[in-house]
Amino acid sequence: MAEASRSESKRCVGTRKDGSPCAARVMGGGDRCFAHDPARVAQRDQARRKGGANSATAARAEKLVPAVLRPVLFTLLQTLQGAKAGTIEPRQATAIGSVARAIVAVYQVGTLEERLQALEAARATHEGSEA
Repeated sequence: MAEASRSESKRCVGTRKDGSPCAARVMGGGDRCFAHDPARVAQRDQARRKGGANSATAARAEKLVPAVLRPVLFTLLQTLQGAKAGTIEPRQATAIGSVARAIVAVYQVGTLEERLQALEAARATHEGSEA
């Protein structure tokens, strides 16, 4: 029954940029899909802005940085901007970079230590269950 209603759903009457007919299914009671419905211009614009902001290189890179290191990244980016603009002296920028490098190294060692302890605990549990 659901399969029959799916095949009977209406197709959009809109036209693609290349002139071909739109193949998307109509949502709701209208005759156009989300992309072609003139009543949804504001929704499309909002979705486009949101999508663009989340796909930006900086946003993607920030998601890869652990939360604890995001302030370090922010400081480094500000330092870089200041050094380029001439508001921060190169010596200061170098010092900030050195401190940031030390912070990251401490974080990496701590993370590796946690992972090693978890592996050792799992191994001990596994060996204990075999005996």
